[in-house]
This record gives sequence, C-alpha cells and structure tokens, in this order.
Amino acid sequence: MTIDERIAMNFRALAHPRRAAIFRLLTEDPEVGATYRSLQMASGLCDASLIHHLRDMERCGLIRRHRRGAEVAYRLESATFCRTVALAHSMATDARLSLANGPRAA
Repeated sequence: MTIDERIAMNFRALAHPRRAAIFRLLTEDPEVGATYRSLQMASGLCDASLIHHLRDMERCGLIRRHRRGAEVAYRLESATFCRTVALAHSMATDARLSLANGPRAA
C-alpha cells in the first residue's frame, strides 16, 4: 500500500460522523481504551452499526481490539493516526511555502 493510499484510508475512516464520534470516545482514555459495551452505550449505536464502524477503523489501523477479561475492548493505535496527520500537515506546509515563494521560472 502506498503512503497516499494509507493517508486516504485513514481520513476516509474518520470522515463518517459515527466513526469520528467513536474515535473521540476512544481519545478520552487512550491507554486503556473502551469496552464494546461502553462504546455502545455512549454512542447509542445498535450492534450491527457499531460493529461495522469498529471493523472499518480496525482495517485501516486506527484502532486495535483486545480482550479485557470476558469483554472485548478497543484502543487507539495513535502512532498510525499521528503519522498520518503529521504527513498531511507536512504536505500542507510544503504547499503553503511553495505558494508563498511564487511560481518558479521554467
């Protein structure tokens, strides 16, 4: 997978309001994460919808599922997201600097 595909996949995953809300819930305690049940209660999503959104976020590496006793919990994979945001920020900064320096002579 190219870096461009990785960036697009991460931002596409967060472009949906429900996945953005799940992401926000997981940022409240990134080290511990949240159980499936707590995410369901906080988001108000039905099982099918929550599972769908969690799987999309897992596929692109934004979150990771793990067992916490008898429960399933989810935790942010913040390194993946931070790399994506840092790269996007760097690209935007380079573009802004390029515009500030004006067009180059051929």
